[in-house]
Amino acid sequence: MNNISTTTIDPTAVKINIVSAGILQYGGPSLFILGMIGCILNIIIFFQPSMRKNSCAIYFHANSWANLFSLSWGLLADTLTFFTHNDPATYNDIYCKIRFFMIDFSQYSSRAFLVLACLDRFLLCSTSVRQRQFCRPIIAKKMIVLGLLFCACISIYILITYRPHQTIRPCMVATEAGFIYESIGIPIFNALLPALSMSILGWLTVKRLKANAKRVGREKIRVDGKDNQLVIMLIAQVVLFLVTNIPFVGIILYLQFTENIPILSKSPDRIAIETLSAIVFATVFPYGFNGWSFFVYTLTAPSFRREFIMIFPRSCLCKTPHNNDQHARTHTSRIHPTNQNIASINP
Repeated sequence: MNNISTTTIDPTAVKINIVSAGILQYGGPSLFILGMIGCILNIIIFFQPSMRKNSCAIYFHANSWANLFSLSWGLLADTLTFFTHNDPATYNDIYCKIRFFMIDFSQYSSRAFLVLACLDRFLLCSTSVRQRQFCRPIIAKKMIVLGLLFCACISIYILITYRPHQTIRPCMVATEAGFIYESIGIPIFNALLPALSMSILGWLTVKRLKANAKRVGREKIRVDGKDNQLVIMLIAQVVLFLVTNIPFVGIILYLQFTENIPILSKSPDRIAIETLSAIVFATVFPYGFNGWSFFVYTLTAPSFRREFIMIFPRSCLCKTPHNNDQHARTHTSRIHPTNQNIASINP
C-alpha cells in the first residue's frame, strides 16, 4: 500500500489525501482488529456441538475461516506496509505470488461457502425428500472440499503470471494472457457470479418459505424456528455482500478502463479522488464483508446471541448447579439442526 503524498498545492487534493491517509492509518487497523475478533468468535460459536450437526452452520464455519485468512493476508499486510514503508511484494517474487494467491483464494472461498449456504437453505425448504437430503453435514463437508478445489483452480494463475512491480501496484500480472483472464475473472468470480447466485437463491428461499406457510397438514414442511433464524442470518450476510462488493466492481472496472490515461494528464483533484475511491471501495468495503459478519449475525439472530453468551460459562466459569440449570433451560432455545425431520417428511 503506497504512501499518499500531500505535497500538492491544490488545497482540495490535500484535504482528500489527508482523509485517505487517515483511513489507511486508523480505518485499516481498526477493521482488522474487529474483523479478527469477529472471525475467531464465529469459529468458536459455529464449532459448538449443536452447530456441527447443522449443514448451514458448517458452511458459516468454513466461511469464517476464509474470512480470517483474507484479513490476515490482505488487510494485515497492507497495514504493516503502510506503517513500515516496506512492501516485500515489490521485490520478493515468492511472497508476491503466495500473498496475492492467498488473498484471491480466501476471498473466492468466502463467497463460495456463502453461495453453498444459500443453496442449502433453498433445498431445505423443498417439498422433495431427495433435495432435502442435500442438507446433511456429511454433504456440506464434501461440498466445502469441492469449493476449495474450485477456488484454488481459478486462483492458480497468480502463481504463474504475477511478478513484483515497483510502480502502479506492488505485485501484479506480468503476461498478456494473465491480464485478460484477470480483467474478466475478477469481476465475474469475485462479485457478479456470487451476487447473482446469492440473490436468486435467497429470493427463491424466501418464496418457498412463504409458500410453505400456506400449506397445511402433511404437505407442510416442518422448518424449525431456529433454522428460520439461520435463513435470516444468511439473507443479512447476502445484503452485506451486495452493499460492499457492488462498489468494488465499479471501481475495478473504472480503473481498468482508465489505466492507459497518463497520470500527468490528470488533475491533482482527480488523482486524489481516484486514490480515495480505490481505498474505500477496493480495500475497506471488500474487507468489511470479511470482517463484519459476526456483528451482522449478532444483530439479526437471537439464537446466535444465545450461542455467543453460552461459550463464556464453558470456558471461563466453573460449572455450578445454578449454571447447569441455566444451561438446561437455554438448551431448548439454541440453534438446532432439523435434519432429523427430513426423513419423516413425505415428498
